[in-house]
Amino acid sequence: MVEILMAWDAKRQFMIDTNPFGGGGDKDKPDRKAVAKEARMGFRVAAMSRKKD
Repeated sequence: MVEILMAWDAKRQFMIDTNPFGGGGDKDKPDRKAVAKEARMGFRVAAMSRKKD
């Protein structure tokens, strides 16, 4: 089973790398940790800029 999964993953990566139409796949996606950190910073800034009544 492990060999099948490794072969499938290698074939998938080969198809992505040799696609003549671009299709970089996952390479263009932003890093999940970076997106989460940016969102936290945005929420923090929004919370700090709120008026305190």
